[in-house]
Amino acid sequence: MDRRDFLKFAALTAAGIFLPNEKASAYILDTWEPPIRKLFLQFTEYEQRPSTEVIVIHHAGFPDGDKDSSAEEIHKFHQETNGWAGIGYHFVIRKDGRIEQGRKLDAVGAHAYHHNKNSVGICVAGNFNFVKVPDVQMDSLKLLTAWLCQKFKLKPTKRGVIVGHRDLNDTTCPGDNLYSRLGEIRRYCRDFE
Repeated sequence: MDRRDFLKFAALTAAGIFLPNEKASAYILDTWEPPIRKLFLQFTEYEQRPSTEVIVIHHAGFPDGDKDSSAEEIHKFHQETNGWAGIGYHFVIRKDGRIEQGRKLDAVGAHAYHHNKNSVGICVAGNFNFVKVPDVQMDSLKLLTAWLCQKFKLKPTKRGVIVGHRDLNDTTCPGDNLYSRLGEIRRYCRDFE
């Protein structure tokens, strides 16, 4: 068993999935997904994303400080204040590490201007210009990003595949304390290739 297989095995075992043999292992790695709380939010419109080439990392970034925002709260804000179809992100990762679904995974998002038709948006709850990312949140972000790379057959270390919002638009998002850890996320995802 090489290092990558060991890491995959360790991650699945930690998630409570035990691998009886190699055939079962391959099947589980191809079909498993992280625990995602499905919310079935209502959108005013829906457009299917034609391709997935980029994973964009965001933070909620409220200017009044660090906050644990839920997908439902962001959905309401994006509809009522911004006049959008609904939450712009595909996933929200809460402070306790819970992953919540925002937009449907195959839908065009509203999270990175001019880059929504080929990207998945992940919002990590909090303002990481002010605080550091809690370990449990970072662990969920790594796991979700690795799963997305595997699902869409993306090369995590290829330039422009896993990016911060600031790499695409004029913003400080996802905050210095999260942006500085994108290399760590890419290396973690590489081990699942």
